[in-house]
Amino acid sequence: MEHLALIAPGAFDKQPTASGSAKPMRNRAPSASGRGRKWPSMSQLSTERRREGSMNIPYPVNEPERLQALRALRIVHTEPTPEFDAIVAMAASIFDVPIALISFVESEFQWFKAKCGLETDQTCREVAFCNYTILTREVLLVEDATRDERFAGNPMVTGEAHIRFYAGAPISLDGKTNVATLCVIDMEPKCVSQVQIDQLSALATVTAGLIRAHSDANIARTSAVNARQRGKLLSQVESISEIGAWAIDIERLMTEWSPQVFAICELPVGDPPTFAEAISYYPDYERRRLVNEINTCIENGGSFQIECDFVTSKGNDRRVQVIGEVEYGQDGRKFLIGIFKDITQAYLQEERLRRAAHTDSLTGIQNRFSFHEKIAQLIKGASDNENCFSLLMIDLDEFKDVNDSLGHLAGDEVLRTVARRIERSISNDGFCARIGGDEFAVLLPGKSNPVEAEEFANRLLAEIRLPIACQDNEIRIGASIGIATQERGGGTGDEILLNSDLALYHVKQNGRGKTQSFDQSLNHSFEQKKRSTALIRSAIAEGRLEPFYQPITDLRTHRMQGVEALVRIRNTDGSILGPADFWQALNEPQCARVIDEAMLGLALKDFAHWRRRGLDIDFVSINASSISVQSMEYVDTVLKTLRDEGLSPGDVKIEIVEGVFMGNDSKNVRDVLEGFSREGVCIALDDFGTGYASLSHLRDFPIDCIKIDRSFVSGTGNNANNAAIVQALVGLGRSMKLEVVAEGIETQDQLDFVASLGCDFGQGFFFSRPVAAHDLEKAVSRKAA
Repeated sequence: MEHLALIAPGAFDKQPTASGSAKPMRNRAPSASGRGRKWPSMSQLSTERRREGSMNIPYPVNEPERLQALRALRIVHTEPTPEFDAIVAMAASIFDVPIALISFVESEFQWFKAKCGLETDQTCREVAFCNYTILTREVLLVEDATRDERFAGNPMVTGEAHIRFYAGAPISLDGKTNVATLCVIDMEPKCVSQVQIDQLSALATVTAGLIRAHSDANIARTSAVNARQRGKLLSQVESISEIGAWAIDIERLMTEWSPQVFAICELPVGDPPTFAEAISYYPDYERRRLVNEINTCIENGGSFQIECDFVTSKGNDRRVQVIGEVEYGQDGRKFLIGIFKDITQAYLQEERLRRAAHTDSLTGIQNRFSFHEKIAQLIKGASDNENCFSLLMIDLDEFKDVNDSLGHLAGDEVLRTVARRIERSISNDGFCARIGGDEFAVLLPGKSNPVEAEEFANRLLAEIRLPIACQDNEIRIGASIGIATQERGGGTGDEILLNSDLALYHVKQNGRGKTQSFDQSLNHSFEQKKRSTALIRSAIAEGRLEPFYQPITDLRTHRMQGVEALVRIRNTDGSILGPADFWQALNEPQCARVIDEAMLGLALKDFAHWRRRGLDIDFVSINASSISVQSMEYVDTVLKTLRDEGLSPGDVKIEIVEGVFMGNDSKNVRDVLEGFSREGVCIALDDFGTGYASLSHLRDFPIDCIKIDRSFVSGTGNNANNAAIVQALVGLGRSMKLEVVAEGIETQDQLDFVASLGCDFGQGFFFSRPVAAHDLEKAVSRKAA
């Protein structure tokens, strides 16, 4: 009885017949068609369990792993098969029972792959005898379920199914995890022999083999389907991504191609060409490169990857990527295998993007980004003692006038023409780029002699000055050129850029229209700028920057209408520094922004103090640098400071100079000025008549006031032209309904003259020099008294 397990008590007791004698054996096994008794449905069993109370299910300790192994077989709910049906028919015959089953125990139910004498396909797991079978490796024998405490209350025993006898053999594929059972069932108690038990075990072993075969067949079918799908997918991927596969028998120089390689080469699919024919599709310069890569790969092993030009059999140009590596066949022969990809579209798109990133869209020459890349390359060559070069920074003179007088279309044509002339002037190894609105740069590799570079710059100046025909006009444009040279082992890219900028700055400060080579003396102005910047920053940090105020007088009533805040620095000894002492810092953007912010806060604080003291002053006028009026943040800062001091927008005027309209930031300037105008802040155009402002600026920008430059006012007494200019400017302002302020009034005659023209306001030493806030307060208070 060594194969028996969990034998029920009294299992060997003979069951009497109705006459008191044992019932003889009989052949009651039906066919394995599955027809026969019908057990209660799962819903019926559920009702019985609720009525009788739920049963405790014994679970294997490895239940999660067992269920995982079962589900991996993918056998539950598959169609019946003759092999499994034959097993249950034989088991029913051996035991002379009406029912035999191959049962797979799932988490909630048991399902019958094969069944003999039963129509039901599955039952709920809670009533399954097989729960106990899968706990052991031996046959479970229950000769009378009514006398076994584990099953006596089971609805399958007490109910319609009326099971009395059960024998079940566990089925395992790995010797550890039971995934199924082979069992026989009778509605009457039964005693069986050891031979029958052994036969049931043997049939269980056969069933395990069938299950394994089913799983292997499943895997094979899945692999075949996957292989077909992968093959189809790879074919589609090849076609969509334009990637083909190739192989070369290195000894025989024979090739194999996938269909997509033929497609890329525009050849019909068939026998691939020889290696010599295959590489003939590459231009000579690419063929040599490819063959070198292949030979290196064959000699050293490893792999290679190359992109190159390619010409198809129909003569169409392509860009391809070739990747290959060495492999060895089973016979030891060496092969080169790889992929062949058409990257033409990606290459062309990349080229378009590269050109867009490196090319100026207006002129077609290189742009600032490309310029910095090139100069970095040349600097590296110079540091390696391989190269030297000259840098020319070119700035067009009075280009703003062309835009203002003839419009931007004419300005664009001038830039394109100048770019063509510069490009035509340089040699093949030269480089030119547009690096700003009207700024160009030229790099001359191999030329580090300042004399040669200056000779070239002068020839280029002459070329640029030639007339330009545009819109029935003949435009003449000049230029200023700063030159710096880089010797072998010289400085950094930033240094040569700074040197050329200093040289260009020197030209523009001294008459324009010329060339200037950098020398160390130009560093003096740069050092002055550094000192001026440091002076401003220390003055702000130490509270020594302060506004001085100059009155703005109503020429009709002679009343001081307002004041202009002018920046000053108070030295530690009490002396006062004016703009002439730190003017370089005023042209430095970051420093100018800091000064604007400091002056705004100080001037409005003073004005708010005067307003609280009752001083009769209508407004304070504050100067704004070009860098400030390019950002809407400045509008927000002014309005916030006004609110913080309890003032209104009408208490302040913002003064700008004509230079703010130059450059590519005029739209930003317009947005800022319109922002001020909407809030009620007046805008005054300072030093009018000396710079680049035109009538279109007065028309297109929200200007409320023009201030005539002192150079015209101071010369009215002895220069008729100046007087005529002042008269014209006053008339212009009045006709455009703008307030007009005459600056620089120093004499009674000058005052009388501008007043006779109808000028609204006057400002200058005749009325008062700029004074500190407390001095102005005293003066106004005395006058009021």
